[in-house]
Amino acid sequence: MKKFAFRYESILNKYQADEDNVRNELYSAQKLLYKLMEDKKTIVAEKVEFDNSFSNSLSDGIAVSEYKLYENAKYHYRQNIEKLDMLITNAELELTRLKNAVVEAMKKRKMMESLKEKEYNVYLENINVAENKLIEEIVNYQSYQKGDRS
Repeated sequence: MKKFAFRYESILNKYQADEDNVRNELYSAQKLLYKLMEDKKTIVAEKVEFDNSFSNSLSDGIAVSEYKLYENAKYHYRQNIEKLDMLITNAELELTRLKNAVVEAMKKRKMMESLKEKEYNVYLENINVAENKLIEEIVNYQSYQKGDRS
């Protein structure tokens, strides 16, 4: 009996490769989101430290030019935080899209694996039928041989 060969093996392999690629993209997107969140956390901490430093300086008295510098720095921090918020939102949307893509890729792969398993079961059934037929022929031949001797 010939060895089992799934006729759609190349399609199954393609679906597996597609799933792996989407999983890699998902991992990259998760890393990017984590990095953006860490960057935002760092900038917020710097802003809080800067605000505290400015509050201490304010109690000692500052010049108008220093106050302008403070306002510019405050604006800079606010712009960076808003930019990071936008990037984080986009990264979260991309992450959601990729999660859905992974689910779809898994469905396709599992469908092909299920088809492969069904074909393999049919293959095993055919082997069993062939073996049973062979055994039956051997038994018939042996009983025929015993009948000729009598």
